[in-house]
Amino acid sequence: MDETEIEIKHFLKELRDTSDQLKVAEESVDSLRDRKWKCVNVLKKLGHDFTATTEGMDVILSSPPSFKWS
Repeated sequence: MDETEIEIKHFLKELRDTSDQLKVAEESVDSLRDRKWKCVNVLKKLGHDFTATTEGMDVILSSPPSFKWS
């Protein structure tokens, strides 16, 4: 096996490992986003004024276009 083949095998393994790590991280991020929007919906139903705080405005600005604020 020459040096190029060894490098290819090394980077293929690294690519597989990185892809696996990304999959786990993306699942975690998806779960956190779901929780975030559940909290936002509950707060909205409770009458929370999202424009009253910086954090609230961040939520408004990060909301998907389909999200109804009125």
